[in-house]
This record gives sequence, structure tokens and C-alpha cells, in this order.
Amino acid sequence: MQLPVKVHYATLALLAMAKVHGSGQRIGAKAIAEQHGIPTQFLIQILQQLRAAGLIHGVRGAQGGFCLARSPASITLLDVVEAICPADNQPAAPSASDPLAAAAQEVWCELAAQQRALLESRTLAQLVERSQSAGQMFYI
Repeated sequence: MQLPVKVHYATLALLAMAKVHGSGQRIGAKAIAEQHGIPTQFLIQILQQLRAAGLIHGVRGAQGGFCLARSPASITLLDVVEAICPADNQPAAPSASDPLAAAAQEVWCELAAQQRALLESRTLAQLVERSQSAGQMFYI
């Protein structure tokens, strides 16, 4: 199962903000777009969704840009997915008289629960930490 590219771009933008969180620094949409190869207008739409969801703050003007509204440790990947994707439309429950459909539905529900648990267990802070430790190479 693959999430929309919009979720990937939203995550990249939030990670850029998470890296500088606490420094008082804001990041412009254009800088994020250029750094990650995201079309600027598309990123602006994504940032508007993130702001509407309460994940980021935006300031206009020369000293403007975007920053996280909360600590990176309190923003999960599930928060990102829910901000960008419309509510999941679960398939209708199969009728009790169709055991094959019920068996399939059980698997889909289990998969959705596992995905949700994984996304809920990962925070922006964890991803930033992971990226920094992956970038450290020790040569002897």
C-alpha cells in the first residue's frame, strides 16, 4: 500500500521545519521546494492543509516563513496523513451471509490497524534523529 506523494512532500516539509525547531527560524516554501524538488505551488497547497490542521504556523513578509506549531516529538506521521488525506472510507461491512467477504474484510481491517499503529508510533523528532545518525560516518 502506498500513500499519496502529497503525504511524502508534507513529511519532507515538516522535517525541514523540525530540524530548526526551537531556534526561532522560519523556512520559506520556496526554500523547501527547491531543496526537495517539489513544485512550489503544489507545496503551498500542502502547507495550507498543514496550517489548517494546526501542525504549522505561517508568517508573511520579509521575515516570514513556516514553523511547527508543536514540538516535533508531539507530531506523528499519523497526524501528517490525517492532515493531508481525507478520512479513510472503510468498505461497507459484508453481510453475515457472505463468509468469503467477511474473511477478506477481516484482513483489510487488520492491515489498516497495523498501518495506523505504525504511523502513530513515529514522530518527526524520531525521523530527524534517524536522519542525523544516518549521516554520521566514522572513518578509522
